[in-house]
Amino acid sequence: MTNYKYYTDGAATMIKENGQYLREAGGWAFITLKDNEIVSKQSGGCPLTTNNEMELYAIYASLRDFIDNSSSDDMIEICSDSGYCIDIFTKWAKNWKRRGWKKSDGKPIKNLEIIKATCDLIAQIGKENVTFTKVKGHSSNKLNREADQLAVSAKINAKKTQKTTGYNNKPDSLLGTKKEK
Repeated sequence: MTNYKYYTDGAATMIKENGQYLREAGGWAFITLKDNEIVSKQSGGCPLTTNNEMELYAIYASLRDFIDNSSSDDMIEICSDSGYCIDIFTKWAKNWKRRGWKKSDGKPIKNLEIIKATCDLIAQIGKENVTFTKVKGHSSNKLNREADQLAVSAKINAKKTQKTTGYNNKPDSLLGTKKEK
């Protein structure tokens, strides 16, 4: 059994114009450790997105990477500074699914496509093999800071190139679908 740890982060810019917040570019990133040794880093971005979408996609991409590079008895730990994202997969998604993918107030769930796809990956791996750890963002955690820097660089690149880059540097239909500004 091998232990994998992924430090994930997302970054996005919103600008305030005429009293409304408008979406701009974002980036996502992960750093992979295999038995406590860094083995890979990956990032990508999207010219029109939100921070939550980027945080969620970083987790999704990490799980895909784990599936592509691990064995069935390996364990994965996702380290994220987003309590919101961790709560989705450790507390809320089970009940949302039970209610037909609706929140308790009946309102729609934002970023549902990425959330459902991530839940499918967790089920494929096995819930017992996946753990989530909350890390303090922008603090003394070196790997969280490095994941943040990768995500910010990817955001800058997405803004400059206007290209969407998903897992393994390929387009992904889960990204770049935000039309409203």
